Amino acid sequence: MVFVLSYVASFAALAVCFFLTGLLVEKWLLRESDLEGIRFVGRVSFGLGLWIILLFLYASLNLLTSTIIFGTLLTLAGLLLWQRHKLWQKPRLVPSPRGPSSTGEIGQNRLPESLLSLCLVVMFLALFLQALWPRVSWDANVYHLTVPRLYLENQGFWRIPFNVYSNWPLNTELLFAMAMAIRSHVLAKLVHFGLGCLTTILVYRVARESAGKWAGWAAAILFLANSVVLVEIRVAYVDLASALFFTLAFVLVHRQLESSSDSNRLLVLAGIFAGLAAGTKLTGMVGAFCLAGLLVGTLLKRRTPVREVFRSVSWLLIPAVVLLIPWLVKSWLLTGNPVYPFLFQVFGGPEWSRELQQSLTAWQQSIGMGRSPVDYLLLPVRVILDGGIGYDRFDGEISKLWIVVLPLSIWVGRRRAIVRRALEVAGIYFVFWALSSQQMRFLIPILPLLAIAGAVAIAGTIERVQFPRLRKAAVWVCTLVLVGNLAIAGREIAVRSIGMMRDYLHFGLEIEQLAEEPVYRFINNELPIDARVMMLNTNHGFFCRRDFVADSFFEASQITALMQEAGSKSDISKILRNLNVSHLLIKKGKGGASYPDSLVDFLNDTELVRSVYRSPDERFDVAQVLGIAGSGGATTD
Repeated sequence: MVFVLSYVASFAALAVCFFLTGLLVEKWLLRESDLEGIRFVGRVSFGLGLWIILLFLYASLNLLTSTIIFGTLLTLAGLLLWQRHKLWQKPRLVPSPRGPSSTGEIGQNRLPESLLSLCLVVMFLALFLQALWPRVSWDANVYHLTVPRLYLENQGFWRIPFNVYSNWPLNTELLFAMAMAIRSHVLAKLVHFGLGCLTTILVYRVARESAGKWAGWAAAILFLANSVVLVEIRVAYVDLASALFFTLAFVLVHRQLESSSDSNRLLVLAGIFAGLAAGTKLTGMVGAFCLAGLLVGTLLKRRTPVREVFRSVSWLLIPAVVLLIPWLVKSWLLTGNPVYPFLFQVFGGPEWSRELQQSLTAWQQSIGMGRSPVDYLLLPVRVILDGGIGYDRFDGEISKLWIVVLPLSIWVGRRRAIVRRALEVAGIYFVFWALSSQQMRFLIPILPLLAIAGAVAIAGTIERVQFPRLRKAAVWVCTLVLVGNLAIAGREIAVRSIGMMRDYLHFGLEIEQLAEEPVYRFINNELPIDARVMMLNTNHGFFCRRDFVADSFFEASQITALMQEAGSKSDISKILRNLNVSHLLIKKGKGGASYPDSLVDFLNDTELVRSVYRSPDERFDVAQVLGIAGSGGATTD
């Protein structure tokens, strides 16, 4: 219980930090009406944004240390004390520019609302216990947590050899670095969990103000009851950060279009959040272009002069581009390529080639269910009904309920602007997704928009039922369907969390030690401090405290490409010597890259390589490369 309570306190303290930082931003830079209705989420998100900017600045100046981060926290505390009277002034109530909410008969059904809210609370408690589990998921082990850990150890940005991901926009990873500087990678996982909570709250608030409280709870469940969301909210990934900032940007663009004011303040704020979303991943700028498309289409329908349309789009896109540019400059300075490794034929870049680019493109295009005209026509149905484990099934699932909710939303969207606009933006985004890598988790940013549209559409349809008893029955049917949908999606999570709670009570704070594989304990404790490890068939480097090189992705293996240049064992030795590799970490079993025969021969030559460790489960071997600096000091196990 000490383990759980200690992280509850750490998570709460970090959340308060982000909230108070955002409160400062709001009081200094914003108007009272800018965040009306979404004030809590907006404040925390602005706090996240300011901390991302500060952390980027610290990393650029090689000042990314725990001392600097704690010093900034103390400075923040001082500012809060200095401005305490101004900060806690109660905001004046202002008329909403969006018109009255539609609550109707649904708003009087307290019991269904209570049932929906109770189910959400139970699910979030189970998810919190899962997020606490100290194991590190695949991509987090490759870069989401590994890269910020290495940045912390080196006090800032540096080019991590062979790690392609380290050169992409990493807004969320900077927040993970902050969490690890304060405590550990478990707190970093809770940061992503918190981003999922914020997104759910935002979905609730927007749907509630559009169609009443029941619709708010329904929207929250529609968003959460997708297996791909339930998987991601427990791990240190980035897609929920992208979803949060993208949804905030959409809400502000929608409010601007509903407002009669000539001010473009809301578009500027939307551009800031779109820029924060763009900084979460290399393809994040797609969201800003989708919102620009909505803005252009709506204004042209209103016969707005082209000059005004261009000006409005500029207010949206310029802040987004400004916030993205520092990441592109950082990549250009470190690799010579602002979008490394893409556009290799134009900019070039280290440890990459045209062949690797072709392999990466072919792998990304192979994900999904085909790229023929028929496949694209069937894609919307297949995504809903055929999702599952494996890249041939989009590597993820969303709720089957969308097969009913989406057509209903399209129908109701003729009458409700919020529904129509949410579907339009999601539709444009879906086209981009369909033409790129069709991984299900890349659709997470539009699930909040679909949830808002779906809940408002359901509530609007129910309200049109003329007979009160039938209307009440419809509310209960929809409530039970939503609850059942969430229960089906989260049943394994709920059951597993009970077992995890027993482990937390049994092991206490020692449970964090269980996450580290024995092979990494050997590497960290037994290998020389100047050892450099090359990883083969694995690229999990988070727990490795020695310098290492590893593939970013096996489907476009940089190490395989490097080894294929070697025609003999002596050539392999020369390559390892040039890279100063003293040890090899070899994972056995299926998966990984296809290495050339010359490397296999090299590994079997006892005059060139000496085994120094085999893991108890025989999944990992550590081998010493003879005759290279840093290879001494390891003992044979």
